[in-house]
Amino acid sequence: MNKLILANFKSNKSVVNTNLWFEKFLKNVDTSVLNKLDVSVAPSFVALTMVKKLVDESGKNVTLSIQDISSFPAGSYTGAISGQNLSGLKIKYAIVGHSERRKYFGETSHDVALKVGQSLQNGTTPVLCVDTEYLDEQLGLIDREELEKCVVAYEPISAIGNGKNADVGTVREVKEKIKRIAGNVPVIYGGSVDEFNINEYLMVSDGVLVGTACLDADQFIRVLEVVS
Repeated sequence: MNKLILANFKSNKSVVNTNLWFEKFLKNVDTSVLNKLDVSVAPSFVALTMVKKLVDESGKNVTLSIQDISSFPAGSYTGAISGQNLSGLKIKYAIVGHSERRKYFGETSHDVALKVGQSLQNGTTPVLCVDTEYLDEQLGLIDREELEKCVVAYEPISAIGNGKNADVGTVREVKEKIKRIAGNVPVIYGGSVDEFNINEYLMVSDGVLVGTACLDADQFIRVLEVVS
């Protein structure tokens, strides 16, 4: 598989600013760069329809992802975003269990396991975020058949959004542990990834989650261009 580069906007950018970001990105990014990678972007939910139109019109090899999904199916769950709500948008990846969701919204490993199931039922590949503290518990709660259809993201909370990226040797060790438990699943790394360290992480993983370094379109293009 091509290396996965997944950009997570989190709760940044208005619809207008998201539109400007994509217009600049799609105009300036080299098609050959996109074609050698698996590039996906997760904007806010409110911008998804607009972004899909921009990407479709560009014809460029970029897919859409979502930052979260409801642990429940369609129904009487006010405020939740179910897979049915997203039907027709061709969502490739769903980020589930992000450390910020666990920290600020109290999500449990059981909640995240349900989200994995909902993602798969709706034809979307879960990007299952784990840290070493709860890695065994989280992977153990998910059926092996479902787990084998996930991408697992090692995402140490100590490295999220603060420039303190994890040691590459540690990333290699955690990747090997994940594969021993989950089988030959793709394992990516997330935590202060930028254009200066991305190649180090791609040497020991199957891709990266990019947060802060994706918020500026020009910087995200640089992140993609330096991949060797």
